[in-house]
Amino acid sequence: MNQPSTREQVRQAIGMEWPAFEARHPNLAGLLDQDAVIKKGHTQLAGDPEYQKAMDEATALGMGAQAAVQMVRGFIQDWMSRLLF
Repeated sequence: MNQPSTREQVRQAIGMEWPAFEARHPNLAGLLDQDAVIKKGHTQLAGDPEYQKAMDEATALGMGAQAAVQMVRGFIQDWMSRLLF
């Protein structure tokens, strides 16, 4: 199965998380460009050894694209919660 790119996985994960983030932090969400957040999230994940290890393990186990997006979503949830600090 062809896996979506990490950038696309980040885009999907942020798309899933954005409404909740926007509800919790409407002023901040109004100031942030979602595309810039996607780019920064992608950069953060690309350099995260824990993420790389998790994705390598997922690939070795033959996890599908949806499972990969859910893993990315977990990383994005944690990362977005730290945007405020």
